Amino acid sequence: MKNLFFIGMTLLASVFVSCSKEDDNDPQPDTSTKEMYIDATSQKDWHYFSFSKGEIIGSDADSIGAEQWAARKDWDIAICRYNIRTNSGEFTKADAKGGVYTFDGATKFESVNKVPSGAVFVTDKSFTTIGMGGVVTTQTRSDATVILFKKKEDGSLIMPPVFLQAPVYVFRTADGAGYYKVQFTQYQNDSSVAGHVRFNFALITQ
Repeated sequence: MKNLFFIGMTLLASVFVSCSKEDDNDPQPDTSTKEMYIDATSQKDWHYFSFSKGEIIGSDADSIGAEQWAARKDWDIAICRYNIRTNSGEFTKADAKGGVYTFDGATKFESVNKVPSGAVFVTDKSFTTIGMGGVVTTQTRSDATVILFKKKEDGSLIMPPVFLQAPVYVFRTADGAGYYKVQFTQYQNDSSVAGHVRFNFALITQ
């Protein structure tokens, strides 16, 4: 009886050690903050970025049109100058599940460690603008932007433009399963040339 008890305890201990080793080998999600730079000086080319890869996977300059990018789910956000897409809503043709949640201006990047309860992720839609000379332009994108423009009391833009830092965002990935906090930190380079974009990003574990 004692031998059977000893054998049973030995087997139980072996199982426990084995499970412990498996748990130790489980890869932990990387939640460290990373920085990304994008040359968005082009007035027309969108640059498509994957959070999981941490890199630009292509741009409109690669002779791949917007229609082909809309049919892909391997990118999460795209940037053209100060505009952003989130691979979602009216833009996607692949049923991508991206989107963006915007914090208030007082929220600090470092303080965000979870997706707020009840957060609504806004998806891309079409915007129509009237430019100089009455030129009408329709563009499908997010309402999130790399920077904000300072405005007068009547709502018109101050010219020349005065840039303000955009709020902290949480972007949902194209597969709808991942969430990354983002803080845009730069839109101009040291020579005041617009379109030199930098941002910090980090995975939020749920």
